[in-house]
Amino acid sequence: MTRRNLQPFSCIFVDFSFYCFYCGGADIVEEYKCGKVRLLALLEESDDPVVKTVQPSLKTGRKWKVTEAVDEAKECLKMKEVIGQTQTDRRGLGSTTVKWWSKTEGKEKRDMFIDEIRDKEDSTRVQKAVQQPQQGRWTNWDTAI
Repeated sequence: MTRRNLQPFSCIFVDFSFYCFYCGGADIVEEYKCGKVRLLALLEESDDPVVKTVQPSLKTGRKWKVTEAVDEAKECLKMKEVIGQTQTDRRGLGSTTVKWWSKTEGKEKRDMFIDEIRDKEDSTRVQKAVQQPQQGRWTNWDTAI
């Protein structure tokens, strides 16, 4: 397309970029990981026997593997079921309903995978935030002579 043909669309791109919700780099990575986990869980739990028997290999890169993340999420969910319901805030035991891994199927199970991946990403983000004051301590004037 020539430059003249693209001119009517320039206002659309400006409006989109101006009114679009900002998504940080960490959020984009989290959504990418959740999308890959959702796709793998959907393929593994398919009703079609051919799709079920073929082990899908999803390309994710060298730092993160979707199959390892799904296996780790399964182990965490099973461990949460073994531990049982715990108190997390002031409301006490029994104030919230808990979905158990062994009793869910289909979409609920996929949603539990995705929630577990989101929780793991959130915990790594919190760990990085906690470590920052220790790493940046050399920038203070307290140690200067």
